[in-house]
Amino acid sequence: MNAERMQILEMLAAGKLTVAEAEMLLTALASSQQPAAEPDPMTLKAREKAAAQPVSSPGGWWPESVSIPRPPRPPRPPRPPRPSRGRRADVIDEVIRLRNHGIDAAYLNKMRAVLGDISIEDVVALGIHNIEPDYVGELRELGFDLTVNDVVAFGIHNVDAAFVRRMRELGFDHLTPDDLVAMSIHNVDTDMVAMLNKAGLTDLTSDELVALSIHNVDADFIDMMREIGFDDLSVRELTAMSIHDVTPEFAAEMKAAGYVDLSPTELLKLRIADVDGEYIEALRGIGLTDLTVKELVALRNHDVDVDFIEEARDAGLVDMSAERLLKMKSGGRRR
Repeated sequence: MNAERMQILEMLAAGKLTVAEAEMLLTALASSQQPAAEPDPMTLKAREKAAAQPVSSPGGWWPESVSIPRPPRPPRPPRPPRPSRGRRADVIDEVIRLRNHGIDAAYLNKMRAVLGDISIEDVVALGIHNIEPDYVGELRELGFDLTVNDVVAFGIHNVDAAFVRRMRELGFDHLTPDDLVAMSIHNVDTDMVAMLNKAGLTDLTSDELVALSIHNVDADFIDMMREIGFDDLSVRELTAMSIHDVTPEFAAEMKAAGYVDLSPTELLKLRIADVDGEYIEALRGIGLTDLTVKELVALRNHDVDVDFIEEARDAGLVDMSAERLLKMKSGGRRR
């Protein structure tokens, strides 16, 4: 008994087909697998004789040995989508499709028992990703009203019932399927949550945990920020400091340049604008001293450097304040 027959009989046993439908499907399947009959010897002989006859000449003036070539066959227009071939033929197609993906009637029935009357496409998607009915059942027991897309995403990203329980034990009782998938993708686990709790970051949301993980905010980074003197940074500040590479070395560089006790926001602004110790010393060397953080950032953002200041001085500029230099720069004066 071949696989297609087994599938049809399993669907009959599962109540998906009536006896009459199963008989018709088996008959159609048998006829589709029947080899084409060979023509009898007399038919073959007649065909050979017809093929040996010369093609008649048009108008009688071509020699008999010259045949008339057939014109090329025009290309066929594209076929429209094939309509349904009827319920019984469609069921055969579905049976063969399920068989090609290694899905039997038992798997189909179990999946529909836990997820409702889902389509064949949904069953195939679940089967392709090796998702078992028991796995879905465990998740449903935790209270999730899951769609097929949710289940597939859980399976792809290794979200299982044990992971959900561990998160709930840590206080994350209301995580959505999207929350769980994002946390799993970005390696948010119990170890990370425990590490952050120990570092003083508690009562975090799933989005905050994901952001911290994406931007590599761990215990070492938090310790580095505390070396600078920042003990109570928010998740937003920590992620911003990590994104823009605000390090203890950068803070020490700013202190050496005379900028002590800077706030996290001031350090970020200087770092984003690429203001470093060398730039500050260059401005001081040409007479710009005691600049504020705001002035340093504005001068750097407008490309006010030593060359521009010397050009302005050669042009007779006496007022060398940051405000005056910025007005000249914004006014379009060329270096």
